[in-house]
Amino acid sequence: MYRDNTLVPTEAVRLLALGCLTESPLTYAQLAQEVKQFTGHIIGPSLDLVGTPLEVLKVERLIAPVEAAASEETALLTVTEAGTAEILRLLKSNSRAPINDVSKLIVALKMRFLHLLSKEDQLIQIDILQELAQRQMEHLSELRAQHTKGRGQLTAWLDHDIDQARGRLNWLSELRAGIA
Repeated sequence: MYRDNTLVPTEAVRLLALGCLTESPLTYAQLAQEVKQFTGHIIGPSLDLVGTPLEVLKVERLIAPVEAAASEETALLTVTEAGTAEILRLLKSNSRAPINDVSKLIVALKMRFLHLLSKEDQLIQIDILQELAQRQMEHLSELRAQHTKGRGQLTAWLDHDIDQARGRLNWLSELRAGIA
């Protein structure tokens, strides 16, 4: 994690893998496929985000076979007690404004596994995401105010992004109300 407790890309993969295994035991191949598909849909294909981070989960004993299997390829993996503690730590981390693909991936993962947190921690994470959406909307609005008369389509593009941030903020408010 960065100093501000924000996830880095390999930690996003840890969160995704541990979250998938929390929901259901999977073989290593199934887990790798889940990680590859989810990350691929958000940030595109990336071999860096699949292989090595998953192997580290085994070495760190965050995941383990459910029971002895005929081969390592057929063994169903699950989250260990240490893995459960790790996923909760990762879910409670801060998020940066979703201005790049990795940030979007992290927010998507938080939404994917939000139900694994206590109600109180879910509300805290939603508050963090609301604050990010509000900050993003404010920054875009400031930029928009500086470029009221310019060439090109900058103001229209900024208006579109401001509307998206406002929509995200409204959606998060509704989500929070549904949980609270």
